Amino acid sequence: MVEEIATVVATAPGGVWLTTTPVGTCNACQVSSDCGTGIVTKALTPRQSRFFLATDLPLLAGEQVRIGVAEQHLVTAALMVYLLPLLLLVGAALSASVAGLAEIWLILLSAVAAGLGFVIARRYDQRQHSAQPIHILAVLPALKVNQA
Repeated sequence: MVEEIATVVATAPGGVWLTTTPVGTCNACQVSSDCGTGIVTKALTPRQSRFFLATDLPLLAGEQVRIGVAEQHLVTAALMVYLLPLLLLVGAALSASVAGLAEIWLILLSAVAAGLGFVIARRYDQRQHSAQPIHILAVLPALKVNQA
């Protein structure tokens, strides 16, 4: 189970809106501000992710929860998004090459096959989205601040 801390930003009928802040691995390095990879990571990493999670728990805005995603869901999603379009692209390129088609047709067929792979991955995700792969594992206690 891959776990993350999320903050409830709003409640809605049937669930809550959560935000998470992704943590990049480049932030732990001492030279991340001078490294090209660290600079690119900071520029391209989204600041917060916001999503809806169906739940019956009585949560309030501002509360923090620990959410979890099973590794199987992550691996399946990665295979569908990265490997399926690549395999379809390579398969279309090999098929077009064996058929003796001109290069322009080889390129077009490969691009269409890769696009089809992304469409299949998206449809698969929409069908699996009803299974709700993200679960609330725990509601974290609120920290009390004593004023002196």
